[in-house]
Amino acid sequence: MIAYIILYLLCACLLRYTIERLIPLSKCRWKRILLILALFVLSSSIIYVGDLFNIIPTILIFLLCVFLSCEGSFWKKLTIGLILANTVFSFNALRDNYIISIYTRDDTPPIYSGLYSLLFSIFLTIVTRLFAPDKDYELSDSMWKLLLFLTAMPVGIVLSVVLLYDPSGEIAYSMINQYRSYAVLLMLSLLSCISLFLTISVLANQQKLNKQIVLADMNQSYYEAMEQQHFEIRRLKHDMANHIQILLSLPAEKREEYIHALSTNPAITQTLHYCGDATVNAVLSVKESLMRRYEIQMQWNIVIPEELPFDKTDLCALFANALDNAIEACMRLEKKQRKILLESKAQKGLFCLRITNPFAPTQDFPPYDPSKSVRFPSSSKHDAQKHGLGFQSMHEIVTRYQGALTWKAANGNFELFLYMPL
Repeated sequence: MIAYIILYLLCACLLRYTIERLIPLSKCRWKRILLILALFVLSSSIIYVGDLFNIIPTILIFLLCVFLSCEGSFWKKLTIGLILANTVFSFNALRDNYIISIYTRDDTPPIYSGLYSLLFSIFLTIVTRLFAPDKDYELSDSMWKLLLFLTAMPVGIVLSVVLLYDPSGEIAYSMINQYRSYAVLLMLSLLSCISLFLTISVLANQQKLNKQIVLADMNQSYYEAMEQQHFEIRRLKHDMANHIQILLSLPAEKREEYIHALSTNPAITQTLHYCGDATVNAVLSVKESLMRRYEIQMQWNIVIPEELPFDKTDLCALFANALDNAIEACMRLEKKQRKILLESKAQKGLFCLRITNPFAPTQDFPPYDPSKSVRFPSSSKHDAQKHGLGFQSMHEIVTRYQGALTWKAANGNFELFLYMPL
């Protein structure tokens, strides 16, 4: 009996890994224990053809535990819960009606049932490990509803085989042929459920690719706009000789006004060379002009001796989005509190960027938690859904270059830190 319990507890732990790769679990300990118990009951359920009392209550109890123990939308919980339950039920029905009765003797101890379930749980774990989507994946509710609709067929097969079996009358004309048909149907249901797991992975990867394309287009547009602004700055400096000639030709009363207009132009006063990378120089030149306009104190500590080996649009998006978020936070403070510290280095095979800025006490930031789906700080703009892509864009870029991005908010300061291998 103890060995039987241990085997099914191992099955429950393996199945928990499977469900955890598809939907985030609650941090509450008792809810995680509840899910383990529900998976224990699910994997140890005995499903005989014609048994009207086990399958329906077990499905309902398991789905209730999924809703209590997991996070995500209603449709996501329902779909994944049904797919996993039906996958296990399909195998259990094959195990109890065919595998044990055919390949074991009548006096075989029930521990063999646990061994078969453990092997199946290991198989599911391997499939999940190889093909599961990234932990931070997300599908729309309409996509989950479509998957739920597709799940109805294998669920209907299992329920029909188990609940509609009638050993009397014309249906029982041949028990052998009938059982063979049921075995085929249960295997089809099992394969359909595994295919649905793979479908989730394909859809998640496709959505991730589409998101990367959107962010790449956005970053490209951002880079082109930045380049245009930087070009205007360089052109204005280049035209200084023309301005001098104009000054010489202007009457005295107009000359002072013209000189004042030139001296207050940010393109004249700001520095164009901060480091050895032209893209970083372009971004910082434009952003410094913006910060001067909003009276934000600036402090740079940049050690980048040469061009960085990253795509220009990606590099532009990292610096520009990070500074935009810092500027946005500073604009909610009084002028004397506005300050941005930027530190960046490219040394010893690693590129690092850290930006620190104060933030208003009313501004809230979700805690950074690498163990679950990434939650990005939201924008304070009115159209936050449109403008809240900065952190997502930076996270996507850093992840693509095998780096990492973190943030923390403490003591009135928000700190963003990221690194990427060179």
